[in-house]
Amino acid sequence: MAIIKNIRQLRGATVLAERNASTPSVEFRRFNLIYGFNGCGKSTLSRIFASLQQGALHQRLPDACTFEIEMDDGAKYSCPKSLTGLEKRVCVFNQDFVETNLRWAEGQASPIFTIGADQSDAAEKLKVTEGKLPAALALKASEAKIQGEREKAFGEYKKTTAHEISGRLRQAQRYEATQFNNDVKVGAVEGDLLSESDLEAATATCARSEAPAKVKLVDVPLAGLLVCLEAAADLCPKSIGSVVVEGLDAHPTMVQWVKHGLEYHTGHDINTCLYCGNEVSAARLDLLASAFDDKVSGFIASVQEAAKAGAEISALLDIAIAAVPAAAQLSAEFQPPFEAAAANLSKALAAALSLLDTALQALRAREAMPTTPVAVSLPPLAEMEDQIRALEVSCKAVNAICDQHAAMVDSFNEHQKKAREAIRKHYVAETDEAFKAHVAGIKEATTKATTASDAAYQLMADIDTLRAQVQQHGPAADRINALVKSYLGHAELTIVPVAKGYELHRLGALVRGAPSEGEKTAIAICYFLSTLSSEDRKIKDLIVVIDDPVSSLDTKAMNYASALLLNRLAKVGQLFVFTHNQPCMNEFKKAWKGWAKVEPDKPPTARLLFIDVAVPEGKAARTATLIELPKQLREFDSEYHYLFQKVLEFEKAGVGHSDYAFMMPNVLRRVLEVFLAFKVPRSGNVSDKLKTIGDRHDGIDPDRLRAIERLSQVESHSDNLDDLIAQSSMTVEESRDATLALIHLFEKVDADHLKDLRTHCKPAEPPQAAQPAPVAVPTSVPEPDASAPEPASTLETPTEGGPARQPETV
Repeated sequence: MAIIKNIRQLRGATVLAERNASTPSVEFRRFNLIYGFNGCGKSTLSRIFASLQQGALHQRLPDACTFEIEMDDGAKYSCPKSLTGLEKRVCVFNQDFVETNLRWAEGQASPIFTIGADQSDAAEKLKVTEGKLPAALALKASEAKIQGEREKAFGEYKKTTAHEISGRLRQAQRYEATQFNNDVKVGAVEGDLLSESDLEAATATCARSEAPAKVKLVDVPLAGLLVCLEAAADLCPKSIGSVVVEGLDAHPTMVQWVKHGLEYHTGHDINTCLYCGNEVSAARLDLLASAFDDKVSGFIASVQEAAKAGAEISALLDIAIAAVPAAAQLSAEFQPPFEAAAANLSKALAAALSLLDTALQALRAREAMPTTPVAVSLPPLAEMEDQIRALEVSCKAVNAICDQHAAMVDSFNEHQKKAREAIRKHYVAETDEAFKAHVAGIKEATTKATTASDAAYQLMADIDTLRAQVQQHGPAADRINALVKSYLGHAELTIVPVAKGYELHRLGALVRGAPSEGEKTAIAICYFLSTLSSEDRKIKDLIVVIDDPVSSLDTKAMNYASALLLNRLAKVGQLFVFTHNQPCMNEFKKAWKGWAKVEPDKPPTARLLFIDVAVPEGKAARTATLIELPKQLREFDSEYHYLFQKVLEFEKAGVGHSDYAFMMPNVLRRVLEVFLAFKVPRSGNVSDKLKTIGDRHDGIDPDRLRAIERLSQVESHSDNLDDLIAQSSMTVEESRDATLALIHLFEKVDADHLKDLRTHCKPAEPPQAAQPAPVAVPTSVPEPDASAPEPASTLETPTEGGPARQPETV
C-alpha cells in the first residue's frame, strides 16, 4: 500500500518552516528517523500526522494551520479540505495519545477494541457503516459551510445596508443591523419608496444640526400695477382740443413750462417776465389763463400722477424681483417645487415689468407734451388683466412654499424625526426583495445542513453501537501485560479489564498513586503497540508515528525500548520515529544507517533527518526546517563534533549574522564541559577546572579565561543536547567573545586537537535544496525477527568514516 512521501505544503504550523509546491520533496522512506532538540516542532509534526489518523485538524494545532500530505502513489491529503481516508492506517504515539488513553490519576486506561469471530456480522456492518461516514461528514461540513457562508453574506448585507442608512440618518446613536432587522419586521408599503430627490431632501434634513432660517414672503403691487397700465392706455392717446395761444401749437413741449410760468406769476402777483424782463400785460395773462382752464390742468395732473405712480410701481417690482429667495435658503424638500414656482414668478414679473416700462415711457412722453397724443403699445385690457392674474397666482405659489418652510422651521424637530422615519421605511421597501431572498436562501441551507448533520450523527451513533458489540477487553489486556512483563522484567504491574476499560494493578491491588515515569513510559508504549492489531487492522498496512518513545528511561531501559520498537515495528508499512534523545537517536541510526545509503540500482529504504532550528537573517522568530542528518551526528555517536562545527561556523561569521547565534551560549558551554572532562578528568565545577587549566598552561589570556568563566556561570548544565535551543541571557557580543576565548583556550591547551577539529568539523556551506533519490520501496527489506526483542548490543555498529554529505534542506 502507499506510504507518505512528502509534506507538500505547510503553513501556520508554529515553528515549522512553511512549505509549498516548489519546495523540494522530503522523500520520506519506509523507515524515517527525525532527530531534533526540544522545542524544534516534533510534537507539532506528530500532530500533523495525527490529523490524518482522526480525519480532521488536530485540536492542538493552530486553527490557521494548513498542510498537504503527498503519498508515493500520487494521492494527496490536505487540511482543511480533504483529510479523510487514512484513519485506519495511521497510528500516532505521542504525549497526546498518552493523555487521551491513559488516565494515571485514576489508575485507569481507556479500552482497546479487537475483533472476535463471534462478532463477524457486527464487524461487517461496522465496516460498511464506517465506509459511509467520510462522505456523510464531508456532506455535513459542506452544507454547514454553505449555511455559514449564506448567514455571513446576509449579515454583511444587513450591516452594509444599515451603514448606508446610518449615513443618511446622521443621528447621535448609530443605526445598526439589528435596528434594520426590526424595521423590516415592522414592514413598509410601496408608497414608502422615495424618489431620488425626495430621498436626498430627507437626507439633507437629517444632516442639519438646527432648523434653517425662515424666508420673507414676496410682495408684488398687483392693484397699482393694473391701475397704472389702465391709466397709460386711457390718457396717453387722448386729445384735449386746440390750444388758443398762438405759437404754442408749434412748440408743444413748452406747454408745461408756460403753464408753470403762468401759475407762478399769478400766484406771486408778478407782472414782469422773470425770463426776459419784459412786462406781461393783463391781456396776455387773461389769454393764457383761458388756455389753461381747469379741464386741461386736470388732464395734465392725471398724466403726471399716473407717471409718478408708474415709477413707484416699477421700483416696487424691482424690489420684488430681488426679494425672491434663493432655493438653497429653503429646506431641501421644498427646493425642487420652489425652484419651479420661483421660475414662474420670475417669468411673470418680467412680463409685468415689460408692460409697465411700455406704459411708463408713454406717460412720460405725454407728460412732456401734454397737448400731443402719444401712441402706447399695450395689449388689450383683458389680456393685461390675465397677465396680472398669472403674476398673482405665481406669487401666491412662491409664498405658499415659503409658508410651508416657515411652518417646518417652527416644528423642525418633528419634521426631522419624520424625515428619518421616511428614510428607514424607504430602505425597507427598497430592499424587500433582496432581504426575502437572503432569508429564503438561509432557510434552505439550514434545512439541508440539519438534515446532513442528523444523518452524520446517526451514522456515528450506529458506529458506536456496533463497536460496542465487537469490543473485547480481555485479549487486549493479555497482550499489554505480556509486553509490560517483558519490558520491565517482572509481572508486578498488570492491566485488568473492567466494564469501561482497564485498571492498573500492582501486585494484584489497584494502583492508588501514580506509577513511576519509567513505568508510565513502559505501559504507554506497550499499550500503544497492542492497539496496532485492534479493529482487524493489518500491521503491514499501518503508518506508525512514534514521538519520544524513551522519555524518562534510564540507559538500559532506553536500549531495550529501542530494540523492542525496532523488532515489533519491523513489518509496518511505514515507520516514523521522532526523538530529542541522542542515545535513542544513535540506536535507530545504527539500525537504519545502512538502509539510508543511496546506492546504484538500490533505492534507500530509510531516511535520517534532522530538524534544524535557526533564526534567518532579517527574521525575529525561529524557524525549524527538515534537513539531512548532519555528517557529525550521522558519523559519530557523540554530539561533540557537531557542536564544535557550530563553534567554527560562529567564528567564521565574525560580526556578521549567524542563524545559530541564539543557541551559541549553550553550545559553547557543552563543548567546554566535554573538553574539560578529558583534560581535567576529575570531579569539580567548570570554574575549578578552568583554574587548573590556567595553572598548567602558560600564555592563556586572563581576560579570555574570565569570558569563559562568565559562560559557565550564566548557562545551565546538562549532559545532552535537549536544551541547546533554549534562550540564553548572554548577548551576541558576549557569545562572540566567549567563542574567541574558547578557541584561544583550545589552542593554548591542545593545539593538535584544535587542528584536528578544524579539519574534521569544517563549517558547513549554506544548505542546498536536496536532490531526491528515486522513489521506490523494495518488496523485500531486511527485517529483524519480530518474535522477540533483541538486546541493544545486536544493533548495527556505527560506521566511522566514509564519504560524508553536508546537511541539505529538504
